[in-house]
Amino acid sequence: MNDIKIKGVPTAQPTVCKFVVDRPIIKMGDVAYFRKGKEGKSRLPKKLFELDYIKKVGIEGDTIVLTAYEWGDNYIDWPSKGKEVGKVIRDFLALDVPPIVLEAIKEQDEDVFKEVNDLIENLVNPSVNQHGGVVKLIRVMDGKAYVTMGGGCQGCSASSVTLKKGIESMIVARVDEINEVVDITNHDAGANPYYKKDINTRQSAVTPSPMVKSCGCSSGGSCGC
Repeated sequence: MNDIKIKGVPTAQPTVCKFVVDRPIIKMGDVAYFRKGKEGKSRLPKKLFELDYIKKVGIEGDTIVLTAYEWGDNYIDWPSKGKEVGKVIRDFLALDVPPIVLEAIKEQDEDVFKEVNDLIENLVNPSVNQHGGVVKLIRVMDGKAYVTMGGGCQGCSASSVTLKKGIESMIVARVDEINEVVDITNHDAGANPYYKKDINTRQSAVTPSPMVKSCGCSSGGSCGC
């Protein structure tokens, strides 16, 4: 198994590094994320969590996404850990056993809900509260976070901009398991519906500026695996 090639790819987030293997770990197109202590019977995440600096493990087809713990202003030195991570991956692949148990993925939802909810309470709502709005997380399921937008956000024609350009981009960038934020608000209700009931015209509103820029994977570099 030493002939397996693994390329370390740093990302814009210093706590996250991607390890691209020269063969699929799971079926291409499938995605699964695991948190420490919640990996169930999934053997590859369990082995990776034996490295004490690993907080989360993602498996995306042929790519393993590792998130490390933060220690104040100090971040993990991925190039120095690359060979160690590569050995764990190669040793596991030599066993020729399934890397994950798909049934265990739903066990992650409770932790994901808490992480997304904390972001909404601590970063989103302080901003939208200034305009009389409030965002509430309803549920997390299948990679989507379902929210309602109340107060001044309910019925506001700028709410979709706030959702996609601000809230969704920030949450997707910070929570690996979430790829979309879905607004399930009834915008026909509330004090400022999209369309007035007797005058079929759209309400005007101030377009908010994005709160957080999204981040992606940087080009080049190596994690020394």
